[in-house]
Amino acid sequence: MLRFGFDPPANEAEGADVTEPPIALEDIRDQVAGLLGVPAESLAQDDDLISFGLDSLRMMSLAGRWRKRGFAVGFAELAANPTLRCWCDILRAAPRLETRAAPAAPEPEAQESAEPFPLAPMQHAQWVGRDGGQRLGGVAAHLYVEFDGAGSGGAGIDPDRLASAVDQLVRRHPMLRVQVLPDGTQQVLPKPKLQIFEAVDLREADEDEARLRLAEIREAKSSQTLAVHEGQVIDVLLVSLPGGRSRLCLDVDMIAADAMSYRVLVADLAALYQGESLEKPQKDFRRHLVEKLAACDPASEADRLWWAGRLEELPSPPQLPVVAEADYAPDARTVRHHHWLAPERKAALYARCHEHGVTPAMALASIFAAAVGNWSANPKFLLNLPLFTREETEAGLDRVVGDFTSSVMLGVDLSAPATVGERAHEVQRAFHEAAAHSAYSGLSVLRDLSRLHGEQVLANVVYTSAIGLGELFADSVTQTFGSPVHIISQGPQVALDAQVTEVSGGLLLNWDVREPYLRPGAAEAMFAWYTAEVDRLADNAEQWSRPSGAGAASKDQRAARDALFDPGPAPQGSGQTLHGGFFECAEENPDAVAVIAQDGTTTSYGKLREQALAVAGALVDSGVKRGDAVAVALPKGAAQVPALLGILAAGAAYVPVGVDQPPARRQQMAQTADVRAVIAAADEDLAAPGVPVVAFARAAEHCRPLPQPVPVTGDDLAYVLFTSGSTGVPKGVELRHGAAMNTLEDLVWRFEIAESDRCLSLAALESDMSVFDVFVPLGVGGAVVVIDESSRREPATWARLVERHAVTCVNWIPGWLDILLDTPSGDLGSLRVVLLGGDWVSVDLPRRLRERAPRSRFAGLGGATETAIHASVCEVDQPQDGWLSVPYGRPLRGMRCRVVNARGEDCPDWAVGEIWFGGPGIAEGYRGDAARTAERFVQHEGMRWYRTGDLGRHWPGGTVEFVGRADHRVKISGYRVELGEVESALRQAPRVLRAVALALGEPTARMGTRIAAAVAGAPGNRPDTDEVLAALARSMPQHMVPTQLLVLESMPLTDNGKLDRAAVRRLLEEAGPTRSQRAPRTKLEAALVRILHDVLGREIGAEEDFFRFGVDSIFAIKAVARIRDWLDSPSAAVADFFAARTVAGLARRLAEKDGEPGRLEQVAEVYLEVADLSEDELLAQTNEEESYA
Repeated sequence: MLRFGFDPPANEAEGADVTEPPIALEDIRDQVAGLLGVPAESLAQDDDLISFGLDSLRMMSLAGRWRKRGFAVGFAELAANPTLRCWCDILRAAPRLETRAAPAAPEPEAQESAEPFPLAPMQHAQWVGRDGGQRLGGVAAHLYVEFDGAGSGGAGIDPDRLASAVDQLVRRHPMLRVQVLPDGTQQVLPKPKLQIFEAVDLREADEDEARLRLAEIREAKSSQTLAVHEGQVIDVLLVSLPGGRSRLCLDVDMIAADAMSYRVLVADLAALYQGESLEKPQKDFRRHLVEKLAACDPASEADRLWWAGRLEELPSPPQLPVVAEADYAPDARTVRHHHWLAPERKAALYARCHEHGVTPAMALASIFAAAVGNWSANPKFLLNLPLFTREETEAGLDRVVGDFTSSVMLGVDLSAPATVGERAHEVQRAFHEAAAHSAYSGLSVLRDLSRLHGEQVLANVVYTSAIGLGELFADSVTQTFGSPVHIISQGPQVALDAQVTEVSGGLLLNWDVREPYLRPGAAEAMFAWYTAEVDRLADNAEQWSRPSGAGAASKDQRAARDALFDPGPAPQGSGQTLHGGFFECAEENPDAVAVIAQDGTTTSYGKLREQALAVAGALVDSGVKRGDAVAVALPKGAAQVPALLGILAAGAAYVPVGVDQPPARRQQMAQTADVRAVIAAADEDLAAPGVPVVAFARAAEHCRPLPQPVPVTGDDLAYVLFTSGSTGVPKGVELRHGAAMNTLEDLVWRFEIAESDRCLSLAALESDMSVFDVFVPLGVGGAVVVIDESSRREPATWARLVERHAVTCVNWIPGWLDILLDTPSGDLGSLRVVLLGGDWVSVDLPRRLRERAPRSRFAGLGGATETAIHASVCEVDQPQDGWLSVPYGRPLRGMRCRVVNARGEDCPDWAVGEIWFGGPGIAEGYRGDAARTAERFVQHEGMRWYRTGDLGRHWPGGTVEFVGRADHRVKISGYRVELGEVESALRQAPRVLRAVALALGEPTARMGTRIAAAVAGAPGNRPDTDEVLAALARSMPQHMVPTQLLVLESMPLTDNGKLDRAAVRRLLEEAGPTRSQRAPRTKLEAALVRILHDVLGREIGAEEDFFRFGVDSIFAIKAVARIRDWLDSPSAAVADFFAARTVAGLARRLAEKDGEPGRLEQVAEVYLEVADLSEDELLAQTNEEESYA
């Protein structure tokens, strides 16, 4: 925690009742020199004081001292201008504050009160988060430490003396016997209700038995939850060991004590054990807190307004690689990662920091931010930095045990490149600005963000710095109890808590990480990078000029990825061109069947060669030359095959133009491609004036065929395929023969495709999947079965063609296979190779295919039109547990794959970034669009790469997983959401086979942007809405759960076989919101709606999320109090409110907790009967009932 608190000098009496004259420069110099421990004469007026070791803690301390002396000066002013001259000017110009003598402290006995009092904001957050129904909840905020030693006398710690010392300690500090009440208040008890001290004697145990018992104790206490509702906030266990040694196990719930308090109580315990007499603290935490909460601080209101103006721009928390259901794991525990900087390395680090004008705390914070950023999908994120806020203006608080903590939310932006030193300055400036407005706490900012976004916002990544607070354990503690051998802390609603603490003269860097939360190995890799970076910056001044965050992908990770690279053989001879293999096969075996039409008509290789050369002759006669582009506008069918071969034989490149495209778009495509001729079914006005249109039927019988194809090489253009552009203007992707052949030759080699194979072609020519359909089978002597345009959308016809022609190989969109497997008719047993690409590949498809085609090989492929159809492959037999989809896998031969962050740096394993492909299978660019080509095709380390716009991540070992499209990333409730992840989770829900998730609405609308989804199951196995939503609620945060879910009989598909998102959007918009506005279904729901309406002041649906209406803990406390009273539900708790989030959920939760089934329904019915009665009517009815009695 960035903790601010230092004792004022003894000569500064508290509460001076006169206004002092302006402060002198020499006075400022002396105070600063005293804090820094340097001679006053070493500080010049214009020296940067940070370079002398001045840090945020000491600046806050000085600001507190000077405010106490009547100068209205703040931390922000000092941090912005850290020189003596500037500070002198600031103090002389500062408005004067009226100071008054402090009232005499009451007698210690009079301070303590048994009256309940409110929880401090941080206490309240910890209390609510203890509930297992909370996101990342179910754990207590506690610090557990084990001390091992022989005791000060060498005979071990005496149990009786320690028991007495613990008793004195608890009596000395009221907060060590505080009880948290169900209504969210706290009360100091005369003594704890439960045992807080235990002694275990293992002196006679053997070494193995003692070791086992200590391990059991550590396992139990490291993650225990003390019974704070019974006044148990401290737990002391003494284990007496053989050989005169002792193990002291101390656990403190941080709801009662912050980090500074922990130092106090441990030191007090050691002193009391040694028999020292300690003066009882003259201050009382209860009184301090009550007075603080009652005070109206003008600074708090000013800071609230400051934060209010920045809420919209505050980023979401880091989006780290988490496991499914991490937010609600019932067996969550905390694992500590630690690294110690020896005193000499600590001194070197501090020196480097001072040279660069940054404090060590901020330098380490910036390194931590870089570590988090390297694994975060969002380069802009929110960090939670706790603050220690014991006011220096109130003397005596330094020895009080209590929770004085606050926090500040720090927005970090790592999207732009920066050096380590520059990043440290950026973080320091941002922190100084935020801390200057910390009178409005970070928890309050989070509540405001929750109201703004209609979703509970958690800042679950925490950076805690205790630099400047001194050693965690005073010498007296370690001399009395021994050395600390185990330290661990955990906190509710925190996934990662990084701490920096001064221990044994050095620095202890700890990360306490919730498990299960991050993907396997991610926390270890993050921490390893973080500590290595700290060591590098301490050891070498030049490292400060390196790019911040560099090197996150470890050497082992890069080696694993490089190991997947397979250069493969270079294409030779005819293998360099798409059509070369076909013409060789036609020469060798002209009678073999090449094309099978839907009606069963076959075309031999010899006949197909004649048709292709005739088409080529017709094109050449019409003026087509090598390198020209020729449009082909033919309906799906067998005629497309000789048309393509003829264009290539003429030395030209083909440009598919769909016959079902609107005329204006067809003409635009032809013009963009600069076509020199068009092959069509008949004369059509497709291209610009002067461009000849060649009718296919006449061209195939042309009287002057070419004797041989026009010679071309792998560098010649093969085809131009148009894909949808984000601007609405189609993009023409240029592919050369060599690029396409790199893909096709790999697949032929990998899956042993040969002359015995037959491929069923469903894809339209505009789809790059058709390139495989035509040129793979014809290039190896096999046959292609071509469906007609009229039957292309009839699954029964697909199945019939597979069975009739013994189709062995398909290269399809996943949706087509999904539909085919849902078609009961047709024997699919001939299928040998099934390749799927172009969309998500569901993990259920391999199993379903194996049931229909037991001998088949199944593979998912990744890539894009710009990567020559496919660029990666993952052959699957049985998908592994935890897969959300079939991954992209490994690169094809000759290809490489990167996953990069916003700065173009390689992401470490599990971190989400943009997928880049490089190698010979990369397109030339976009036809006639140099600007777009330069944007998407980039040079890196001597290789040309295509930026796919797809989001993915590396798994350990190098496998690449496709996560979603970058343009499918939307902002919901302040979070960046990958709609692809939502779709993956939907597909894991019961009975769901297909899913589409979309963002609907506008950010400025009342409901804001929301996630809506449609799902479909197998025929006759319709998904249930409640089951699907419940499954999602268990596996992902609330903001990712769709607010609208539409169940469809079947999912609409595009002509290319992909999910038709536009059609789904129309269906969702027509259906409208379905979840939230439903009326209550039970008496208990109706009663809760009525109660919450009275508290909230507005109507609320049974499924509406409370957080959409700005609900916070204060509202929850009021509502729960009424529920307890009016519905006779004493077990109702604030935690239930936050866990349930909806009326329906709250009703279920209360009914489950109530010991008598159905009782709450009866109580609710009675409540509803009397709720509308006036006081007079209620009194009359009561009197009437009494008269009958």
